[in-house]
Amino acid sequence: MISLPQPGEDAQPSLAGKTIAQRQLLFARECGCTMVIAHGGGASEDAIAMRHAAEKAGMRYQVISNTHALSGAIGNNDTLLVLQPGLLPEAKQALDLLRAEGDRLLIVSAGPGAAAGLERIDLDRAWGGAMTLPGSWLERLGGLPEDAAPHAALLRIALQQRLPEARMADTVLDDGRWMIVDSEETARWREKGWLRDHLGDSSSGQFSRWIAQQTIGRAGSWLVERAWSRPAFLGFAAVLLGSSVAAAIYDSPVAAFALAALSVPVLEAFFALSRLIAAPFGRTRRLYLLRHAVDAALLTVSLLSIDSLWYRAAFPSFVLIIALVLLDRGVVRPLIEPLCDRGLVAVSIAALAVLTSSEIAIMLVAFVVLAARLSPDAKNSG
Repeated sequence: MISLPQPGEDAQPSLAGKTIAQRQLLFARECGCTMVIAHGGGASEDAIAMRHAAEKAGMRYQVISNTHALSGAIGNNDTLLVLQPGLLPEAKQALDLLRAEGDRLLIVSAGPGAAAGLERIDLDRAWGGAMTLPGSWLERLGGLPEDAAPHAALLRIALQQRLPEARMADTVLDDGRWMIVDSEETARWREKGWLRDHLGDSSSGQFSRWIAQQTIGRAGSWLVERAWSRPAFLGFAAVLLGSSVAAAIYDSPVAAFALAALSVPVLEAFFALSRLIAAPFGRTRRLYLLRHAVDAALLTVSLLSIDSLWYRAAFPSFVLIIALVLLDRGVVRPLIEPLCDRGLVAVSIAALAVLTSSEIAIMLVAFVVLAARLSPDAKNSG
């Protein structure tokens, strides 16, 4: 069960393009829920957005306006997941506890819990903001006033029925992944850390990836709300790669490698934005296979840029790409990390091609990358 604003109340705060209720929906889906029960006004913008989010996630959706309606929405053999209003639920420890077999009430120590905005139970413990309980218990709601707060009522029932408890470590409240977000100011504060957490750290040695993450880190909360943002980045990267091949066909190797270099931070921006949209529980590992498109473009441009016999064009071109792939599979130290950046490699070839022939430029860069792979600073991964 997830709370929505009642008629006349302010809209919920949002974090990186999703309201707190929508963040709770993502958590509920990870817990295995197949239906969303929303308590609040059904005609608000939050409720409409919630309905669309539930349908997109493949979950059934129902709005209730009072506590008594809850027992009619849940069967006796069902299990109800209850989340405290305003809770941002993204802690893996809590997810693992709720996924375990059996219904349970999450608790934390009273002091840290109350300080974090969670409901105190007694001097020793506070409600952790989430619980699962049997649907058969909901008939007890009939003896309460119709306008009773459902979360408080359900917590009271859980305590009376001695629902098994699962204690979370108090440290789960420290990193912002399990916290109460009840205002726009709190949401904006958490959003900065949220973006940083899900973008991850990137060394400045990988300049293309670093500049992409810095850009998305500043505009990510705006971009994740735009459906066109990911296709735009991916399409722009494809245009740049295609243009680089076209430039090589028309005997413009410097422009060809420069365009290939520009495509790398654009593609890395697409990856960074994809991580934010999929966060916190989604996976984007398969998308990184698209990095091979840059290698394919560099190989094609290299082959087309060397005006010589086919085997003379093929040798340095393939040595360059193979050396780059082998370097990726190793663990490199910061000194040679820039050589893993396809953008910097392509820029280097473009700069050298201004001073000498494309063949020599490619051979020189291929030699440097291969030497770096064979150096003691590069070790095999695993």
